[in-house]
Amino acid sequence: MKPKTEALTQTRRAETEIQRLNSQLEAANQDLNAFRYSVSHDLRAPLRHIVGYADILQSTATRTLDQTGQRHLQAIAEAARQMGQMFDALSDLFRLGAAQIHLQRVSLTELVKDAQRELLHEIKGRTIDWHVGDLPEVWGDPAMLEEVIDQLLSNAVKFTRVRNKARIEIGAKQDRNETIYFVRDNGIGFDVDCAGRLFGMFQRLHPASEYEGVGAGLAKVRLLVKQHGGRTWAEARSGKGATFYFSIPNQPEDAV
Repeated sequence: MKPKTEALTQTRRAETEIQRLNSQLEAANQDLNAFRYSVSHDLRAPLRHIVGYADILQSTATRTLDQTGQRHLQAIAEAARQMGQMFDALSDLFRLGAAQIHLQRVSLTELVKDAQRELLHEIKGRTIDWHVGDLPEVWGDPAMLEEVIDQLLSNAVKFTRVRNKARIEIGAKQDRNETIYFVRDNGIGFDVDCAGRLFGMFQRLHPASEYEGVGAGLAKVRLLVKQHGGRTWAEARSGKGATFYFSIPNQPEDAV
């Protein structure tokens, strides 16, 4: 009887610990939702006032300001708008982090084709040499993986603008445990010593005056891939292009 009693006690302790962890998780989610609400609503109110009054001054007081005053006013307006974009990016990241993953067979080839179609307007007039290799299907959330592909291809298009002829390659390799995908370009690249910062929120390696964005795209990529149990990393040389990798774990053949 003693072994059964000990087993029952251990089971009850495990159940109690699970209940405790679930309570902590629920509390953490409540705090996160409260912070998300503040970002989406409370913090935007004073920001709207800054943007609104800056716009009023730009339309009514420009003639009374000297060139230095006009530059300062322009800087205030641009900084406020950038902060609004950062709030949008944070809110989007929270949304993605709270989303439940729905696994099914996903064709990365089709996602790449869709992303290329979405980029047609942006790349109009440019010469881009696309190379799309064999991209195995994976078990994943189609909406999340679509966001990953869209972001990586958009970045490749953005950072190859300096090339008369851009080259963007999308490929993959499989092993027993995971499928590794990559997006490689011949763009401006980055200093390899900064690679660890790339996937952080609001991390930028190039001037905002030259390349638009607030530095949130790769943070979203890392979050979405991590939700699949995968990895993200990058390789590059300054001025010599970059390669971005992400992996998706392989699922059993009978996965549903």
